[in-house]
Amino acid sequence: MQHWLLTKIAKNLLRNAVKAGVCEVDGEVVGFSIVDLEEHNIWALFLRPEFEGKGIGKELHRLMMDWYFDQTHEPVWLGTSPNTRAEEFYTRQGWKKVGVVNKGEVKFEMSYEDWVNR
Repeated sequence: MQHWLLTKIAKNLLRNAVKAGVCEVDGEVVGFSIVDLEEHNIWALFLRPEFEGKGIGKELHRLMMDWYFDQTHEPVWLGTSPNTRAEEFYTRQGWKKVGVVNKGEVKFEMSYEDWVNR
C-alpha cells in the first residue's frame, strides 16, 4: 500500500471518518473491513479463504454498512474486479452495478433506502 494512502487512512481514523472492523477467530485475524465516510467508499472487505462461507464476511459487511448509514444517508460505492467471488458477494448483498472505475473494476453503489429495505 502506498505511503500517502496509509497516511490518509491514519488521519481519517483519528477524525472518525474511517471505520475499520476486524474479525478474530481464536486470537487470529481472519477478516477485516474498512469504510471511508468522507469518500463514501468501501476500501476493503477481505477474508482469509479458509474462512469463507461461514457468515463472517456477511457480518463484517453488515456491521460496516450499519455504521456507515448511521453516520450519513449518502450512497456508498466500491470497486471490485469483474467475474470474481467478490462481485458475486456484493450482488447477493443487494449492491447495484453502476459502471466501471479504476482499471476496469466493476463499480457498485448502495443507497440508504436500498440498505434499510433489503
